[in-house]
Amino acid sequence: MSDKFNINIGGVDPLLGGTPDYAAKLRELEAKQKMLEEHKKQAAQLYSQAESGVMPQVSQTPIWDEVDTITGNMSEAEFAEMQSNPDYQESLKELMTFVGAMQLQAIRPMVEQSKEGKAILEQHLATVKVIRKSTSAKVDKQLALFKEYTEKYSNMTYDEFLKTKGGK
Repeated sequence: MSDKFNINIGGVDPLLGGTPDYAAKLRELEAKQKMLEEHKKQAAQLYSQAESGVMPQVSQTPIWDEVDTITGNMSEAEFAEMQSNPDYQESLKELMTFVGAMQLQAIRPMVEQSKEGKAILEQHLATVKVIRKSTSAKVDKQLALFKEYTEKYSNMTYDEFLKTKGGK
């Protein structure tokens, strides 16, 4: 469809009523203008560096930069729509889980070396040891119960077997 016939201004059809959201459109245009000004500054910097013989540094995070460029060029409505997409949510969740793990890995030594962090961590270790012991006993009991069921009572359902054992 040709753009020269598109009279839909600001996402509002003038024949169906309603008014365009000029404030949102203005914010969007201002954001794009700001981005263009930043690109212009970067281009000027690159030009001056090339003239002075200084080579520009290559970004250490080109994939992050590309993601930032794509999302930075989106309107608020486009970005909100993308955030509601289940594939985007799953991808972001996976990324944030990995980032969280990397952050934890980086700060673990700092936590353990601080007085307060070490005390909290030692308390956590004690809690883990206590819970591990009780959890291990509970799992062992469940396994023994299941073993008894499979060896002696496989003629009934597991639920029926549990009821005969006192509903545990």
